[in-house]
Amino acid sequence: MSMFFTAWATAVREGKDFTMPTPFLDREKTVVPRSTPTPVFDHRSLEFMCGDRNAAYIVVPMHRIKNLKVHFTAEFVVDLKGRVGARCSTFQCLLAHVWKKMTEARDLKPEEFTKVRMAVNCRGRANPPVSMNFFGNMVLWAFPRLLAGDLMSSSYGSVVGAIRDAVARIDGEYVQSFVDFGEVADTNGEELFATAAAPGSMLCPDAEVDSWLGFSFHQLDFGTGAPAAFLPPDLPFEGLMLFVPSREANGGVDLFTSIAEDHVAAFEQICYSLD
Repeated sequence: MSMFFTAWATAVREGKDFTMPTPFLDREKTVVPRSTPTPVFDHRSLEFMCGDRNAAYIVVPMHRIKNLKVHFTAEFVVDLKGRVGARCSTFQCLLAHVWKKMTEARDLKPEEFTKVRMAVNCRGRANPPVSMNFFGNMVLWAFPRLLAGDLMSSSYGSVVGAIRDAVARIDGEYVQSFVDFGEVADTNGEELFATAAAPGSMLCPDAEVDSWLGFSFHQLDFGTGAPAAFLPPDLPFEGLMLFVPSREANGGVDLFTSIAEDHVAAFEQICYSLD
């Protein structure tokens, strides 16, 4: 999507002088199963679900899910990275922070598990790697998972470590296993349901996160200057987090998130606390 909008804006500005980019379009090269497909991971219970795809989540009327925007300044991000105690990305430290605060606002029991479903770009993780210009979806999921009590009592460094460990599992062997699993399922005529939630779903005690920090939608110029605002549509289920570069301040980050109406006040009160 980012590649398309960037090319579109450039074409509008440059007109006949525009040079069409050459995205990588050969999808078949991204999904090559082994001669004997051999899935070695349990993809059926992670990327897919059996039976009723909505059974895993409580579904409520949409008005009970509130969409919030939270702005984190560049100074806040620097302070947060300092508390991690090791080199980390902006996304990793902010996810650790918001995961902690969302868990606290939800008032989860210490013995309750909470996990985050994270989108992982697999272009560079496949073996062999796929061009970063691949025009299509090449995403799998990582699932950092902790007891709520451990999450709340752990240092930022420890939570970032749990996030990194989960992402590291999505390596070349995992990507190949997923491709092989799809081949076996197709051969057997098996119908698989993705784990995407239905509108109105309450993911609590879990969450889902996407990072758009590598995209610059707020800088798109169709010849009349940068946009006055960049806003994603309302997020359709509770527990979704979307990190976007801030248009308001260089180095800042905007969090768009959806929270149950009963937890909004608590989250807004603590979302900037580093205690």
